[in-house]
Amino acid sequence: MTLAFTRRGAGAPLILQHGIGSARQAWDPVLDRLAERFDVFAVDLPGHGESPPLPSDVEPRPDAIAAAMATFLDSQGVATPHVAGNSLGGWVALELAAVRPVRSLTLLSPAGL
Repeated sequence: MTLAFTRRGAGAPLILQHGIGSARQAWDPVLDRLAERFDVFAVDLPGHGESPPLPSDVEPRPDAIAAAMATFLDSQGVATPHVAGNSLGGWVALELAAVRPVRSLTLLSPAGL
């Protein structure tokens, strides 16, 4: 799955996941600051912003979104990123950490808890 994203900076990879009904631009106020220390990927989750939805036979649950994110990370050559997520993005971050190694998790008002 091809997901829309913005990439800036250098260093350890940091994946930013927005909340439901939002898009990667939600991270714009902090993107440049984070890019001073990290290789930042602000990603439009499937069905948000400029990213296509999951296939019609896949229910857009957090675990399915996390699987799409894992595929995206593989496509970008990102093995063990730091992951930060807000709301739905936080829940997806937890699901992502259940299926692949991450360096750290930062959850902002994660949904589902």
